[in-house]
Amino acid sequence: MKRTIIIAAVTLISLSACNKQLDELRPHNVTNEEAQFNSPEGFAQAALGLYPMITTGVSMGSSFGYGDITMFLSEAHSNNVHSLDLGPNFYTDAFNYVNSPDKDHSWTYNLWRGSYFTILHANKLLDNVTKDEQRPVVLQAKAEALFVRAFVYFNLVRFYARPYYQDAASSPGVMLITTAANGIDYKPARSSTKAVYEQIIADLETSISLFNQEKSNSFAGKQAAAALLSRVYLYMGGTFQQPDAAFNQKVVSYADQVINSNKYILLQNDAYRAYYNSSNVANKEDVFAGNMDFGNASISQQYAYPPQINYTGGYYRPSSDLLSRIAKTDLRSSHYKVNVTPGFPDDSIATVKYMYLYNAIYSKSPFRYIRLAEVYLNRAEANAKLGKKDAALADLNIIRNRAGLAAVDLSGQALFDEILLQRRIELAFEGHSGFDYFRNGLPMVRDYSSASSGAMTIPATSPKILLRIPQEEIILNPNLTQNEQ
Repeated sequence: MKRTIIIAAVTLISLSACNKQLDELRPHNVTNEEAQFNSPEGFAQAALGLYPMITTGVSMGSSFGYGDITMFLSEAHSNNVHSLDLGPNFYTDAFNYVNSPDKDHSWTYNLWRGSYFTILHANKLLDNVTKDEQRPVVLQAKAEALFVRAFVYFNLVRFYARPYYQDAASSPGVMLITTAANGIDYKPARSSTKAVYEQIIADLETSISLFNQEKSNSFAGKQAAAALLSRVYLYMGGTFQQPDAAFNQKVVSYADQVINSNKYILLQNDAYRAYYNSSNVANKEDVFAGNMDFGNASISQQYAYPPQINYTGGYYRPSSDLLSRIAKTDLRSSHYKVNVTPGFPDDSIATVKYMYLYNAIYSKSPFRYIRLAEVYLNRAEANAKLGKKDAALADLNIIRNRAGLAAVDLSGQALFDEILLQRRIELAFEGHSGFDYFRNGLPMVRDYSSASSGAMTIPATSPKILLRIPQEEIILNPNLTQNEQ
């Protein structure tokens, strides 16, 4: 008999009971795997159950869910934020580049375990799709499972593996598990970074060929997969001094697919100013977002002081370095507001990107994982590395003009630097900045001090840029090797 699979309760199939007594005894958040996958509707429900795992994170073991953790950790390793937090705690552990492997001091245990929980559920679905499957609903579910698995693996390899240009073929990535049919003694080693990227690409490319339904941007689809591929190849594209032409051309090709689909638009003027004060569902710029209309995001309390009394929050504020680069005439200045955390009157500015329906310590702000502006900037950076100045400038100036800034005419290093600057401003607090430095071989420089740390410079080759694998996982699986620190 197949093992049972625990599915998020919100996505379970409601089975009619012909025996009331048995129905009362049956756990209502558990369904037998065979029953789950005996109909197209069961596959669709299983696919639907994957989305809460990459938003609220039903397996994270914390009110700080998957979206909260991945978005916060990526910003905590950047110079976009200034910490008011003395710590030590889970947040300062990341901000100060301590990266503890201890589950009582960092988010690594929650992230690692939660990620592989999601991968397990995606693999369960995929294992039950036969090679000759033709039913559209089942193939759509397979495509969504492949996308989610690729999305989670990409985040894992970003957090736990060195940038691709640093000898991806030899450097350790993460455990690559592509089936749920593993025994209790299964203890995989870390696959190479290159192998993990190859699996991500294979999953996304296969998903594109299988998607057959048009859903809202809260769900995976052809264009979301193409947009994610443009990002994945950008991470593989090397540094400005040593670019990989083939990978950068792939960035351009997949970005073209998304932009030329005419499915998305860059919001303008007042609509752009109010970008973050709405759900993602009707937003024409969001390509893929973690919808929180029926959940709560906790990251909001890290960036803003709650409107109610008796709560703390707002301990990670925009850095003076970031704010100094946003002109007053820049429409993106409206994405920041006065919000004073008591006791810190000099740090009065907060980002509004997670303040939609902010109530107490939670908000309904979606996690905007991929949006059209990023796709334009992906293509701009790739074209700059390909030496295609005019194409890179065209996309760069689209982003600058939308923000109310004049067009520029740059080339070479100056053009590349301006593209990275616009990425930093445009995508601030959305999980990109630290990675953008390190994947390009650049140091992350904080020329300012914070409550818990002084000024610092972290080179792209430093082991500190990596999270450490949870110590519990190293103990349970002796084939895992730990990241240095």
